[in-house]
Amino acid sequence: MTTQTLKLNQIKTSKDNPRKNFDDKSIEGLAQSIKTDGLLQNLIVQSPQTKRGKHTIICGERRFRALNHLLERGDIDKDFSVNVEIKDDLTSEEILRMATVENVQRENLSPLEEANAIASLIKDGEKLDEIVSQTGLTTSTIRRRLMLLELNEEVTQALIEGELSLAQAESFALGSSDEQSRVLRQALNGWCDSPEDIKESLIGEKPNVALAIFDTALYEGDYTADLLAEDKTTFFNDREQFDELQKQAAEKLVDEYGQSDDWAELEEGYYSSWQYSEAEEGETGGVIVNILSSGEVEVHKGLIRPEIDESNVVALKPKPKATYGKPLVKYMNMHKCVAVQNAIINNPRKAKEILVAKKLATFKDHPCLRYFDDGETHSPSLDAINAKARVLLSYFDKGDEESTWSDLQSLFHYDVQDAYYAVQVLSDEQLEDIALTIESLEFGTVYLDTLDTYEDSVSNHVANALKVDMREQWRPDAPFLKRRNKEQLYGIIQNAGCSLKYGTAQGYKKGELVSSMAKHFAHVLTLESPSADELKTQFWIPQGMQFPAIDPDNIQDEVQDDIEDEVQEQIAA
Repeated sequence: MTTQTLKLNQIKTSKDNPRKNFDDKSIEGLAQSIKTDGLLQNLIVQSPQTKRGKHTIICGERRFRALNHLLERGDIDKDFSVNVEIKDDLTSEEILRMATVENVQRENLSPLEEANAIASLIKDGEKLDEIVSQTGLTTSTIRRRLMLLELNEEVTQALIEGELSLAQAESFALGSSDEQSRVLRQALNGWCDSPEDIKESLIGEKPNVALAIFDTALYEGDYTADLLAEDKTTFFNDREQFDELQKQAAEKLVDEYGQSDDWAELEEGYYSSWQYSEAEEGETGGVIVNILSSGEVEVHKGLIRPEIDESNVVALKPKPKATYGKPLVKYMNMHKCVAVQNAIINNPRKAKEILVAKKLATFKDHPCLRYFDDGETHSPSLDAINAKARVLLSYFDKGDEESTWSDLQSLFHYDVQDAYYAVQVLSDEQLEDIALTIESLEFGTVYLDTLDTYEDSVSNHVANALKVDMREQWRPDAPFLKRRNKEQLYGIIQNAGCSLKYGTAQGYKKGELVSSMAKHFAHVLTLESPSADELKTQFWIPQGMQFPAIDPDNIQDEVQDDIEDEVQEQIAA
């Protein structure tokens, strides 16, 4: 290998470059980069065959095109020198490999270009693991790219023009050329545009009589036919029997071709054309008899087998046709599921196990539980909930005195299977305890940034049915009071019986007033013989803390009177 400089007009592109299409915007961007920073990497070229010939690019055609773009714009002159590395000791196979690897690594080839380049490498004896390591493509991607070589001209063109996605095009490779053309029209018209629908259209139908290469008199099953009873609209109902007879006939064909050609083999499903080359003039070659997934038989003659590494053939061989097709799998699963459902209905214990396992694995806590994580405010109800969570954790020998409801949520990390096996040893009472607790922790108001003023909402109905009184669960604390302005705080002082203590509160700064009021609301709860004002303080809660909540911005006078009367009645009692 030697390094030297050449002028642009001494270099030419290679017709064997795997890349056939170049993105103009990408070339412009590369040109600008070269103009700013220079050519950061040398081109790799091969010496010309004649004295006046040009050096052929092995790697770097995008850089060469970018330089020519700069030349056309006048940013460089025609005598611009290009640093190159000259390699004259490479075989054509090595040149192809280098060009392919560079293109795949530097800027993705189109899938079709990748497919052709990979097929060439394999036919030249390159091992699959070397292709994987050098290109960065996975074995699965390589297998899928090679399937694109089985697309007919119409489907290939639709992929190139963007009418089909790559996933759609890959699905077409499962069908014969005629089948591909038929389904392509359906796909482009929107009748079967998902990859799954395309596959189903290609291989999910009953085989028609026209596909049979055996004597149909051997078939003993039923047919489905239209009124005209033409071959192409008459179908074998017994697919299993059809497949068996078709394979027997195909094997007979293989024997016959084996007598006249160099060799003959049977392939089922996907035909791997990338494994073969066409025989030269004067050569006989071999024959592949291919049974497609649809049941159609194709015969490929005049084939030559290059020296391909056998491990490549094994690794890239498509999966054999499934014993059970998707429609049959779906049919069987439907019957099995409904049978199991019926059995569960008649076994309440098993139903409880399933219910609790799902609840444990998919426990979605109500946002109220996480609201208290920052410790700004406190709720005795949450203390009780955490104590209950520790009881449930003990059923699984988990948790300690510091455990909270969140440890219960992370117990099985969305793994229903683990949860199901774990609950097997629990008693019916323990299962019920878990189910009811988790259901409770998932319950609550949905719209948390609006007041729930609807009397018949489920949340309000449940709270009233359980006689929940927020006076027993909450007292006005500093986090609540500091969210009120000074005028609102003065309103609380008047309504909560604190006027004697604070008067008009004019001498207080807001922070001082909030702190003092919070302490006062807590202090009056400890008094054994509270005064009338102190009783009023004990019973006071804001209107939004009631069930249903009352919006003071929309409150009516008679409602306000009812609230005040209720408070007075409770004080008197």
